[in-house]
Amino acid sequence: EIGRYTPVVILLAGIMCTVPWFWGPEIGRYWTLNGLIIIVIACPCALTISTPVTYAAGLAAAAQRGIIVKGGSRLEALGSVKKVVFDKTGTLTEGKFTLIHLDTVGGKRSRTELLELLALMEAPSSHPLSATLVDAAKREGVGLPMNTTVSQHSILKGEGVTALVDDSRVYVGNERLFKRLGMYDELPASCKESATKWNKAGGTVGFCGIEGVGVIGVFCMSDAIRKDAKQVVAALLGEGFEVMMLTGDGDGAANAVGWEVGLSPENIHSQLLPEDKLHFIGSIKFGSVPNTCNPCSSKDLVLMCGDGVNDAPALAVSDVGVAMGEGAALAMEMSDVTLMDSNLTKLLFSIKMGGRVIRTIRENIVFSLVAKIIVVALTFLGKMTLLLAIAADVGVMLAVTLNGMKLLPAGSAIDVSTDQISIKMKTSGGRLSGAPMNGNNDLPDVV
Repeated sequence: EIGRYTPVVILLAGIMCTVPWFWGPEIGRYWTLNGLIIIVIACPCALTISTPVTYAAGLAAAAQRGIIVKGGSRLEALGSVKKVVFDKTGTLTEGKFTLIHLDTVGGKRSRTELLELLALMEAPSSHPLSATLVDAAKREGVGLPMNTTVSQHSILKGEGVTALVDDSRVYVGNERLFKRLGMYDELPASCKESATKWNKAGGTVGFCGIEGVGVIGVFCMSDAIRKDAKQVVAALLGEGFEVMMLTGDGDGAANAVGWEVGLSPENIHSQLLPEDKLHFIGSIKFGSVPNTCNPCSSKDLVLMCGDGVNDAPALAVSDVGVAMGEGAALAMEMSDVTLMDSNLTKLLFSIKMGGRVIRTIRENIVFSLVAKIIVVALTFLGKMTLLLAIAADVGVMLAVTLNGMKLLPAGSAIDVSTDQISIKMKTSGGRLSGAPMNGNNDLPDVV
């Protein structure tokens, strides 16, 4: 339909400039002038130039804040977001774990042997949990054994890692993995009670086991919540956004973090595999439809914010994927927006800038159409000349271009720094009874 616009305008103007001459020179000159004015005023320069200028200005403003947006359409999509979904580890939390418990099980291996095995298994992995276990071994003076071979090392998505260590199949991972392997049920009751207690306190619980031997160790780590996470979630809720959290961690750790940042239990989803996150994003994305009562309304888009390899499928399927700059390269590759310094307050700036881009484009469209309608009306009333039509067309083009350039970085740019966010706290019944009150989840910082 758009491709037919120019031929139709030229045909109409051509008819106006030729056919009326059959009714005499005076009529011919009148309609020829009107035809030339129509060609000038029908030129869509104002719209075709102002929109990319608006995109470029918004992208420049975002880039100055350390926000990389992959194109103007993604920036515009940010302005239509109504549902925001966060990953937990590395997004709402810092992703910097501290090992607080490490216990051997059944005397099958010594603490040193357990640390050696954990270091061997986790050294090849890039997950923050892995780095914490390797650092814990180093702090206790435990290094990698020299005469041990590790082969077939692989990541079990959403569960842990596995490898052959001297021909023995070793697993390190979460409760889901060991329940699937049938090793969790063989744990002593005291170990299960400890794991449950740590999980409820907000810790991330893991296990180490050997095929044919069983679980040889259990550990617990804690992760501090980002300083700006609670304020960002509160600001989003105050603006009417629906905010949710997805994580592969257990219920205890998920609920503790969710409660701390102000999320209600129904918006906290735990024990999810990467494909579960993908399906969840797909379900809320395709379940959102435009408001048919308002033809100008757009579909409510879904934003996913994450940092890890496990988040990449969900980032790809979401309407707008936002990656943390400190996260995995795959997550940044699959995302539409990257927060280079992993500052969550810049997510608010991105969404607000997307809204400003949409409003500016709409302002430009309305202004251009109104100006052109006025010129056309004056033309047929005999009050318009060709020179005035050219001046009006150029003037409108300059006006909408300057209006788009107002988004360029300036001293009056949007400021959403941590200490200036206007927080509208919601005190609905979304907090969990008995949940910890501090950022460390009431877990002792000792090994």
